[in-house]
Amino acid sequence: MIRPSDKFELHYYFTDNSHSMNATVRNECERELLLIIKELIVSLNVEIEIDSEAFLEGGLKNCWKALGKNSAQITLILALFTVIISRIPVENKELVKLQIENLKLDNEIKQNELKKIKQEVKTDEDVTDEIVEKVIEKLDNDYKIIWHKSNFYKKLSFYPKVNKISTQLLGNNNKPTNPERTVFRNQFPLLIVHSDKFSPLIDDEAVIVIVSPVLTKGGFQWKGIYKGQVLSFEMKDKDFKNSVLNKQVEFVNGIAIKCVLHQNRKIDEIGVIQTISSQVLTVLEIVESNNIIETDQGKKYRRDKNENDKQMKLFQ
Repeated sequence: MIRPSDKFELHYYFTDNSHSMNATVRNECERELLLIIKELIVSLNVEIEIDSEAFLEGGLKNCWKALGKNSAQITLILALFTVIISRIPVENKELVKLQIENLKLDNEIKQNELKKIKQEVKTDEDVTDEIVEKVIEKLDNDYKIIWHKSNFYKKLSFYPKVNKISTQLLGNNNKPTNPERTVFRNQFPLLIVHSDKFSPLIDDEAVIVIVSPVLTKGGFQWKGIYKGQVLSFEMKDKDFKNSVLNKQVEFVNGIAIKCVLHQNRKIDEIGVIQTISSQVLTVLEIVESNNIIETDQGKKYRRDKNENDKQMKLFQ
């Protein structure tokens, strides 16, 4: 059992005997930590607020108090937070290698599993190391948590005055309720994600209503409507581009294409996924009113895809 706790202490250890820290660095670091706590609160659907208390010396100790009606949920959130912040991954994963697609189905499964775990936590005695591990297993690949944790250590890595940090839970009279968890400066790089690139998003049944085709040679962007949003994209299907230039395809109002759409993405500083470029790799069909024309390259793409699917099944 993890003893009841309602406070979290973050301790910055310095290379000198001072008790001060650059205000910008501190505020930027702790913003990332608060975003992690927010993600935990949202994921577990609990009602908790975080208050900041006066600083303590000894390098510099920052104390946050959690406020809520359920003490067991408060202890669980703070226990999760201390483990997440201080746990060194087995390998330094890049975001592109993680299962970071927040598909609706995956989210529903994760939320249902977390809901079941939360229902097991009714009293302070129910908050155990096993429960904490079960929750962390569900959140281990949460890209927002990974990203904000990385940002925290990245900012500290550029501030040489900090040689280590520790986290600890506090209970009544600010007494520690668990052993201090420490991360040393030489471990900071292990907690930093070194790429902001996301795995590309590929939709091989994308339907784009063409708004502005490119009817001349050159690397100009096409424009269309995709899933109700305006999309600028590069047409990479050479056969289709040639048919347009040769006027074999005429564009009228409402004409659409079904295609293989490839979108490159990255995650920005605040953890928002952004599409940085879009390319149509293969035009499968041209759709005009009720008239659907399958392209030669579309037939080849689907034929190759079916063959690959059959081969995959043979090896399963």
